[in-house]
Amino acid sequence: MKTALFLLASIFMQAPAKAQAMYEQSYSGHMVWHNQVEYHTIQIYSGSGHLRIWTDSYGNGASFNPVLTLWRNGVKLAMNDDNTTFNYYQSRLDAGIELFGLADGTYVATITAYPNLPLGNSIGGGFTYDLEAPVPMATWCPPGTPGPSCPKDRHFSLHWTVQ
Repeated sequence: MKTALFLLASIFMQAPAKAQAMYEQSYSGHMVWHNQVEYHTIQIYSGSGHLRIWTDSYGNGASFNPVLTLWRNGVKLAMNDDNTTFNYYQSRLDAGIELFGLADGTYVATITAYPNLPLGNSIGGGFTYDLEAPVPMATWCPPGTPGPSCPKDRHFSLHWTVQ
């Protein structure tokens, strides 16, 4: 009996201190227009509530500067433009959000090209460039970026883990 208890205790002592992700998912695509808003739903299930969501789209200047916003029932929970602490593949202008204690349900993540920011705290309020005529991303340069150096790849990658 003592041997069995010893083996069981040693197994638990070797368990990682950090909780493992219940699930991980990714989504990727391309931005076509400067005022495009990509919407993606994320489900939080019973027993979870710790969400880490991030982009690795900037590619050290090869792609575009994403803005990441998380919504629940149309209300903005968090927004981030530059947070590269989530993954090795992120570069200086990628985004990331981490939230704890989220209720079960459906959340919506939006990705836009900087500086197409949400207007207010309601998803119904729209985004900065909503009323502008769409400009192809292949020819658009964000304000303050010199034309010849504008990246032409508008690929985005969104990743998330739920614990």
